[in-house]
Amino acid sequence: MGNIAASGGVQVRRRPPAVDERLTRPRRLVRELPDLDAGRLRRLIRTGDLAPCFDPAEDASAGLTEECPICFFFYLSLNRSRCCGKGICTECFLQLMPSGASKVIHTSSRHRH
Repeated sequence: MGNIAASGGVQVRRRPPAVDERLTRPRRLVRELPDLDAGRLRRLIRTGDLAPCFDPAEDASAGLTEECPICFFFYLSLNRSRCCGKGICTECFLQLMPSGASKVIHTSSRHRH
């Protein structure tokens, strides 16, 4: 998700639609995220860089047609990966992100041959 559009060769920053405050807080987290920065999360959602924490549906009804491949719930929209365009809901994305404690492990394992 992004909020920059090209207009005649000039990049124009589009104002994302207003987001209800309750949609900036995850409500379905399976595990506690001790290093979650709620303020940063709120800003990313409000600027359109992350999808809001929409209420999920168990089937593709009421216009909720995007299915998260992790939790299998349907949403109004999902976050898109830059590499392949696959969608993932914000709550699953937050739970799959490396925590501050595990970032050291992920960083050091990248440098092994």
